[in-house]
Amino acid sequence: MNFINRIYIVLFFLSFFMSCNSNEKTEKINIATNELKTDNITEITSTDIEKLSEILDFGTHKPIKVEFKYVFIDNSGQNDRLSVPGPSDYYLEAILYFNDQTFRAMNAFELNLEWKQQHHNKQEFNFDWLPKHIIEELGNHNIENYKGHPDFFFGTGVNGKAWYLENKILLQEYTN
Repeated sequence: MNFINRIYIVLFFLSFFMSCNSNEKTEKINIATNELKTDNITEITSTDIEKLSEILDFGTHKPIKVEFKYVFIDNSGQNDRLSVPGPSDYYLEAILYFNDQTFRAMNAFELNLEWKQQHHNKQEFNFDWLPKHIIEELGNHNIENYKGHPDFFFGTGVNGKAWYLENKILLQEYTN
């Protein structure tokens, strides 16, 4: 067997083992983004994970699919309406979908944490743009004494609120 054939065989086995080792299910997801800008307000609705990763930290637990609405209010004084600049405001509403393995790992991590009891109302997460099946799942989510979660995973700090459903998280982040 000549040297070139040996290289091909090594490359074949290497690529075979690498593909077998990959446990991520890749699913073709249509990405849709709509951006509306009015004066100093920009509203983005999207299913683009990469765009949302500019706002949230997916370094540890990356969702397999997202849907979100992000509103940014630019108070920098760069338009005619504002003459005195101030801090800009924003709010984010999102659904983060996870595979079983990632969602179980997130729940296992939380079991070892002590955190202040949350007092979120699930109606806070009934976003006006939610798909009907998510609205129904949220409405049927009646776990006794469940009042939501703080955000442990996505870098929202004290401004983040989370509501866990089946392999998905409804998330809010906002400025104070």
